[in-house]
Amino acid sequence: MKTLKIAVTIGALLISGQALAQKAGQTRAEAQAASAKKFKNLDTNGDGKASPAELLAFMTKAAEKRGETMDQAKVDRRFKRLDTNGDGVVTADELAAEDLAKFDKADANKNGVIDADEAAQ
Repeated sequence: MKTLKIAVTIGALLISGQALAQKAGQTRAEAQAASAKKFKNLDTNGDGKASPAELLAFMTKAAEKRGETMDQAKVDRRFKRLDTNGDGVVTADELAAEDLAKFDKADANKNGVIDADEAAQ
Protein backbone atom coordinates (compact mmCIF):
# COMPACT_ATOMS: atom_id res chain seq x y z
CA MET A 1 0.00 0.00 0.00
CA LYS A 2 2.84 2.36 0.84
CA THR A 3 4.42 1.69 -2.58
CA LEU A 4 1.14 2.51 -4.30
CA LYS A 5 0.87 5.83 -2.45
CA ILE A 6 4.44 6.70 -3.40
CA ALA A 7 3.82 5.83 -7.05
CA VAL A 8 0.63 7.91 -7.16
CA THR A 9 2.39 10.85 -5.56
CA ILE A 10 5.32 10.65 -7.99
CA GLY A 11 2.97 10.48 -10.97
CA ALA A 12 0.96 13.41 -9.67
CA LEU A 13 4.07 15.50 -9.16
CA LEU A 14 5.33 14.74 -12.64
CA ILE A 15 2.06 15.60 -14.30
CA SER A 16 1.53 18.72 -12.23
CA GLY A 17 4.98 19.97 -13.18
CA GLN A 18 6.28 20.22 -9.66
CA ALA A 19 9.96 19.60 -9.06
CA LEU A 20 10.80 15.99 -8.40
CA ALA A 21 14.13 14.37 -7.69
CA GLN A 22 15.02 11.64 -10.13
CA LYS A 23 15.31 8.07 -8.89
CA ALA A 24 18.86 6.85 -8.30
CA GLY A 25 19.83 4.26 -10.88
CA GLN A 26 17.23 5.40 -13.42
CA THR A 27 18.50 5.45 -16.99
CA ARG A 28 17.43 7.87 -19.69
CA ALA A 29 15.68 4.98 -21.48
CA GLU A 30 13.73 4.21 -18.30
CA ALA A 31 12.77 7.86 -17.98
CA GLN A 32 11.53 7.81 -21.56
CA ALA A 33 9.50 4.63 -20.92
CA ALA A 34 8.02 6.17 -17.77
CA SER A 35 7.00 9.23 -19.79
CA ALA A 36 5.28 7.04 -22.39
CA LYS A 37 3.39 5.20 -19.65
CA LYS A 38 2.39 8.49 -18.05
CA PHE A 39 1.07 9.73 -21.39
CA LYS A 40 -0.97 6.56 -21.87
CA ASN A 41 -2.64 7.23 -18.50
CA LEU A 42 -3.21 10.86 -19.43
CA ASP A 43 -4.68 10.16 -22.89
CA THR A 44 -7.85 8.52 -21.63
CA ASN A 45 -9.60 8.29 -25.00
CA GLY A 46 -6.53 6.81 -26.70
CA ASP A 47 -6.46 9.21 -29.64
CA GLY A 48 -2.77 10.05 -29.19
CA LYS A 49 -3.53 13.58 -28.02
CA ALA A 50 -4.20 14.83 -24.51
CA SER A 51 -6.81 17.56 -24.35
CA PRO A 52 -7.11 20.23 -21.69
CA ALA A 53 -10.06 18.25 -20.26
CA GLU A 54 -7.96 15.08 -20.01
CA LEU A 55 -5.18 16.96 -18.22
CA LEU A 56 -7.70 18.53 -15.85
CA ALA A 57 -9.21 15.13 -15.03
CA PHE A 58 -5.80 13.54 -14.53
CA MET A 59 -4.45 16.33 -12.35
CA THR A 60 -7.68 16.55 -10.34
CA LYS A 61 -7.66 12.81 -9.65
CA ALA A 62 -4.01 12.96 -8.56
CA ALA A 63 -4.68 15.94 -6.29
CA GLU A 64 -7.70 14.23 -4.71
CA LYS A 65 -5.56 11.19 -3.90
CA ARG A 66 -3.24 13.54 -2.01
CA GLY A 67 -6.25 15.08 -0.21
CA GLU A 68 -5.92 18.32 -2.17
CA THR A 69 -7.97 20.19 -4.73
CA MET A 70 -6.85 21.19 -8.19
CA ASP A 71 -6.87 24.78 -9.35
CA GLN A 72 -7.99 25.35 -12.97
CA ALA A 73 -5.37 28.07 -13.38
CA LYS A 74 -2.64 25.58 -12.44
CA VAL A 75 -3.93 23.11 -15.01
CA ASP A 76 -4.05 25.87 -17.64
CA ARG A 77 -0.45 26.88 -16.92
CA ARG A 78 0.70 23.28 -17.08
CA PHE A 79 -1.13 22.68 -20.35
CA LYS A 80 0.34 25.80 -21.92
CA ARG A 81 3.84 24.72 -20.87
CA LEU A 82 3.36 21.23 -22.32
CA ASP A 83 1.65 22.27 -25.58
CA THR A 84 4.85 23.57 -27.12
CA ASN A 85 3.49 23.92 -30.65
CA GLY A 86 0.29 25.65 -29.52
CA ASP A 87 -2.12 23.35 -31.37
CA GLY A 88 -4.41 22.87 -28.37
CA VAL A 89 -3.38 19.29 -27.55
CA VAL A 90 -0.42 17.64 -25.87
CA THR A 91 1.28 14.73 -27.60
CA ALA A 92 3.47 12.00 -26.16
CA ASP A 93 6.45 13.70 -27.79
CA GLU A 94 5.68 17.02 -26.09
CA LEU A 95 5.35 15.33 -22.70
CA ALA A 96 8.51 13.29 -23.26
CA ALA A 97 10.46 16.41 -24.24
CA GLU A 98 9.72 17.97 -20.86
CA ASP A 99 10.29 14.77 -18.91
CA LEU A 100 13.61 14.09 -20.63
CA ALA A 101 14.73 17.69 -20.17
CA LYS A 102 14.17 17.19 -16.43
CA PHE A 103 16.16 13.96 -16.57
CA ASP A 104 18.98 15.61 -18.50
CA LYS A 105 19.12 18.46 -16.01
CA ALA A 106 19.34 15.99 -13.12
CA ASP A 107 22.02 13.92 -14.90
CA ALA A 108 24.80 16.39 -14.10
CA ASN A 109 27.65 14.15 -15.28
CA LYS A 110 25.77 13.29 -18.50
CA ASN A 111 26.39 9.54 -18.23
CA GLY A 112 22.75 8.64 -18.94
CA VAL A 113 22.09 7.37 -15.43
CA ILE A 114 20.91 9.22 -12.34
CA ASP A 115 23.61 8.52 -9.78
CA ALA A 116 22.87 8.56 -6.05
CA ASP A 117 24.42 12.01 -5.59
CA GLU A 118 22.38 13.39 -8.51
CA ALA A 119 19.16 11.89 -7.13
CA ALA A 120 19.81 13.58 -3.79
CA GLN A 121 19.91 17.03 -5.40
